[in-house]
Amino acid sequence: MSETGTKATRKARKAAAPEIPADAIERRAYEKFVARGHAHGADFDDWRQAEEELATELAPRPKRAAKTAAKGTDAAQAAPKKRTAKAAEAPAAKTPARRKTKKA
Repeated sequence: MSETGTKATRKARKAAAPEIPADAIERRAYEKFVARGHAHGADFDDWRQAEEELATELAPRPKRAAKTAAKGTDAAQAAPKKRTAKAAEAPAAKTPARRKTKKA
């Protein structure tokens, strides 16, 4: 079985791809087979698609700070802090009402 792409591309793909257990790929491919109504003849495509999906799901995701640093923006600007549950439940602070004064 030969792979497509240059040597550098294949090396990068192998280095980035997580190790996926064959039984996990087999289960996902079988799910695809069942979803197609048990139609035979696409076992290789099911296996390849299952392998790609699992590789995408299991690939490590970069942290948000690393993404924003790569974009050249400040992490604080890109991701504003969320209000905590307590802050969301607490009533807003009331400002004192202004008194009306009579003018002479």
